[in-house]
Amino acid sequence: MATHINFIKDITISKMQWKLKVRVVRPWEVPDIFNSVTTFSIELVLQDEKGDRIHASIGKSVLHLFKTQINELGLYLMANFIVCQNKERSNTTKHRLGLTFTQRTTMAETIDPLFLMNIFDLRPYHQLINKVDVNESELFDVIAEIVGFSKVHKHKQGGISRKFMDIELEDDERNKLSATF
Repeated sequence: MATHINFIKDITISKMQWKLKVRVVRPWEVPDIFNSVTTFSIELVLQDEKGDRIHASIGKSVLHLFKTQINELGLYLMANFIVCQNKERSNTTKHRLGLTFTQRTTMAETIDPLFLMNIFDLRPYHQLINKVDVNESELFDVIAEIVGFSKVHKHKQGGISRKFMDIELEDDERNKLSATF
């Protein structure tokens, strides 16, 4: 008997049991603010076969269960997670909800040759030049060559030191765009 797989666009808070087939499009570790050597959480952008995305968090209390189990671009069947409001400062996805891993969450790696590898959310330069159309906290991709960059600048605010670098990007039509990282 085949198991029903849900789609990300259908996820709501009102239902408890969901089963997803997702690709880990982007994983990253968030360091603990009190000890930068320690990982506070692992954050993930997950994408289903329709291309919809949702943010997921693996908190410190369950890191040991998943840290070595999840790989970038891996395809997984997952279940038993908590659905909650996405309150991230940066909008890694357009979905208003997010997923939180628990001790009961399952992530089983799977193979599906029909599940596409369309992992990029590409934006053309003309959409980025007009700052009115750009949500500065949204995660997206561009294809470009780095044609210029500045020295690394340090900025200290509230006891936290941050590093910044200005870069200049150029696309295949010689359009240029500046960004700060």
